[in-house]
Amino acid sequence: MPIDPYAVLRALLRAEAARSAPKPQPEQRPLPEQPRERGGR
Repeated sequence: MPIDPYAVLRALLRAEAARSAPKPQPEQRPLPEQPRERGGR
């Protein structure tokens, strides 16, 4: 099964570019506090 050895490198570069790209800042409004559920484990 032939595998493109550069496919992994391209995927890593795309992921890093997406991660480090400046994200547009949404308008700053405080998020409403959500009540935390009690219990769990």
